[in-house]
Amino acid sequence: MHHFFVDKSEIIGDEIKLYGDNFHHLQKVLRGKIGEEIIISDGDAVDYHCKIKGYGDDCALLSVSFLEEMHELKTRLILLQALPKGEKMELIIQKAVELGVTEIIPLESENCIVQLKGEKAEKKRKRWQSISEAAAKQSKRSIIPEVLPVTTWKEAFSMLKDAEMKLLPYENERGVGFTKEVLQQAEELGEKAGSKIVLCIGPEGGFSIQEVEEAKEEGFLPISLGKRILRTETAAIAALSLLMMHLEFAENKEAE
Repeated sequence: MHHFFVDKSEIIGDEIKLYGDNFHHLQKVLRGKIGEEIIISDGDAVDYHCKIKGYGDDCALLSVSFLEEMHELKTRLILLQALPKGEKMELIIQKAVELGVTEIIPLESENCIVQLKGEKAEKKRKRWQSISEAAAKQSKRSIIPEVLPVTTWKEAFSMLKDAEMKLLPYENERGVGFTKEVLQQAEELGEKAGSKIVLCIGPEGGFSIQEVEEAKEEGFLPISLGKRILRTETAAIAALSLLMMHLEFAENKEAE
């Protein structure tokens, strides 16, 4: 079922109008037929299951069939990702969105090979944002996670100072016993609406000892993801998968 994100102003009672790119994509690209079902999200409390009612000169008219709860975790899950080489960031963003992140913050780190500044950085950010939107539609998200501009450590510390939990997978951290304890704590946080968990993933060369020490002073908890050294994209996916499942467990307990 096709999925579109709209502005709240386009929702009027039990009717929704699609304009602009959404209208063109539905009519000209997807060739949506009258009566066909689609999903509409506006980033608020519910998603709208609709049927195509008709087409005007500049919009598609939809009728709302029923409402559905948002497909979002109660916890804000933020990925602070050090800039990787090549196209890896695109894969990381795609999978992070599928796994439930609400924000992605690209990070300048000491061992990053990639350097993004000025117009080049903004061009990349827009590209990454479009990947986030496509992944959100594919994975039936109710929001489009935001990809923020590239930040420094100092900026990231300031932005994330109010997070209840900040995790930093680190290859020199030994033993997964503490990781297990942290995941249980994350599960408890998952029962609290609006709580915030940050996951910080290093670049190909890892974080420097100084970066790890400074992060620890800012409340980041170094954790182990096991005995093997993981690629940056693998570490992001593995850690987010663990967090997502524990947060889902928390919400499922409330529903039982």
